[in-house]
Amino acid sequence: MTENTDTDQFQVEIEKLLTERFPKSATGFLAGADFKSAGMDSIGVVEFVVLLERHFGLPALDGDELTGTSTLSDVRDLVTSKRDA
Repeated sequence: MTENTDTDQFQVEIEKLLTERFPKSATGFLAGADFKSAGMDSIGVVEFVVLLERHFGLPALDGDELTGTSTLSDVRDLVTSKRDA
């Protein structure tokens, strides 16, 4: 797979996880809002981080890597960088 194909696949998987687990927040988040603007509180962000770690087999993420002001692009970039590490 090429880097763009990997990134695209991560994006699809992240969107699916988000939509399945947080359907109310997913609409706004997928439209470009950050977590907070999409209605996800800090506990929701932490829960999503744990979901990402488990789904993608990532090492434990630092609590500051994703915050209420993180966007879908930030999530994708983080997953990509951790998977490539």
